[in-house]
Amino acid sequence: MEIVTLVEISLNRIGTAQGVGGAFSASKSCVVFAEAEDAEIETVRDVVIKAAQENGETGALDGLKHEPRYGAGTILFNIQEGNVFYSQIYAECEVFPALKSGGRYFRLQEVKTTSRYR
Repeated sequence: MEIVTLVEISLNRIGTAQGVGGAFSASKSCVVFAEAEDAEIETVRDVVIKAAQENGETGALDGLKHEPRYGAGTILFNIQEGNVFYSQIYAECEVFPALKSGGRYFRLQEVKTTSRYR
């Protein structure tokens, strides 16, 4: 058993990264899980790109950018190409620690043990 960083990736627009040419073709969506070295934005971005390519994205994802939003927990990535604007974000990610055992994952929740005064 080992503790790993797991990323749940909701790929919402696979097939739209090629810009205007792909804007009129049907896109697909899926949810995948992947291990990451850490929870840093650039690391998660690389994991998203790999997952998108493995699930049928044929366009270049060089323009995939982190979209900071207020609130905690979800990391968002988007790509807008040319004169095409998509109202749906390209990828939504939740990063969390997990226990890996025999190819299975179990979500872990950290317990904060610092003293708190009321």
